[in-house]
Amino acid sequence: MRITFYLDKPKRPTSSLLMNVAFAGRRIRVATGVVLEPEHWNHDRQTVRSSDPGRNAHQKRLEAITTYVQKAYNEVTPSGDVSVLSDEVIGAFEEKIRSFLSPQSPGRRTDMSTLSLDEAFGEFIDTYTVRTPQGMITSKRPGAGVLKLYNLVRKDLKEWSGRQGLELTFEMIDDEFYQSFYAWLSEERGLIDSTIANHIKTIKVFMKWSRQKGLHNTSAWEHFWYDGRTGETIALTRDELLRIRDLDLSGNPRLSSARDLFLLQTYTGMRYGDLCKLGAKHFDDAAGVIRYTSGKTNTKCVAPMTMPLKALLERMPDREFRCPFNVEMNIYLKKIGKLAGLDQKEVVSYYQAGQRHEETFERWQLLTTHVARRTFVSLSIRFGASEAVISRVTGHAAKGMLQKHYIVLDEETVRDLISTAWEKL
Repeated sequence: MRITFYLDKPKRPTSSLLMNVAFAGRRIRVATGVVLEPEHWNHDRQTVRSSDPGRNAHQKRLEAITTYVQKAYNEVTPSGDVSVLSDEVIGAFEEKIRSFLSPQSPGRRTDMSTLSLDEAFGEFIDTYTVRTPQGMITSKRPGAGVLKLYNLVRKDLKEWSGRQGLELTFEMIDDEFYQSFYAWLSEERGLIDSTIANHIKTIKVFMKWSRQKGLHNTSAWEHFWYDGRTGETIALTRDELLRIRDLDLSGNPRLSSARDLFLLQTYTGMRYGDLCKLGAKHFDDAAGVIRYTSGKTNTKCVAPMTMPLKALLERMPDREFRCPFNVEMNIYLKKIGKLAGLDQKEVVSYYQAGQRHEETFERWQLLTTHVARRTFVSLSIRFGASEAVISRVTGHAAKGMLQKHYIVLDEETVRDLISTAWEKL
């Protein structure tokens, strides 16, 4: 068997990199998912040149593909003699390679060449699986929130193209499209830059996916820029948290329940979506921890049962949490914050069309479920916990080499350090 990579269209500004596998008198040609400028490919050495900005990711992908194909070859030819292989085995080997490079969900279409951009976007939403930073395909589907964003972007693209009186094609996703779509989202829809950034990121993910599927060979979208700056958000002070905790809500069971969920979030550092999926099975009272896997990052997290958390859980003996929808919950939180007297003025900034804007709010107006998570982190730091310990609870990625490879914190250490810190509440 011989594996060779080569440029599909070497005379174009960018080209897909194809793979040729010579095997048992046959040739298997398939796209690798790598697209680069021809000048960055060294055909003789079969490597990506160091001049390519994406060299590391591209080279790792090619190495992973080579390793997979070689392993698949060894499985079907343990003796090394390909002459004894049946056409059925050879066909299965070929299909295995194609499935690895471009997996199809059961029942999905295999011929996508006739799809319009909008139809392809629908296929993308239905079948896309998350990629690693190196571009490797995983079997993990995006979360519900991400899929909701993808559907929103698809809807906005259809509305924008309808306003323009045209049918959007892959070739139209260029600089002119970018300027027009960005302006429409900002000026007509009134979206701030951080929200538009999510639209642009989604379009880039979709365009990369569709190019790997062979639907186009454009590259202008690779240079679309987005402003990832977000406005400031708040975290509660210790005094504000205590005011919410001690607020008498006995006359309003709905607000009382919402307050308890908010406190549970604050004491554990969980995302609201993870909190709503908690059940009795996640609680280990003997070890004094809550174990769960973050739905957003698929990271295993451990939340210590601190003294404030244990006191709160006494009111929730069944460990079943009935969560309102996020929007409804945020409305309740604002009512709770107002009743608790969180009326201090707060200046909040945001960016729109590249310009910084400021608005003044009372702090209760800024209360959302995410404030609970920020409050956990902020107060944990104030109470003396380190970032390494906090990230073990929240599931945030390690920052540096030391934290990533050398600081290994077991459950007991995390539990003891966080519990000690939160005794200061």
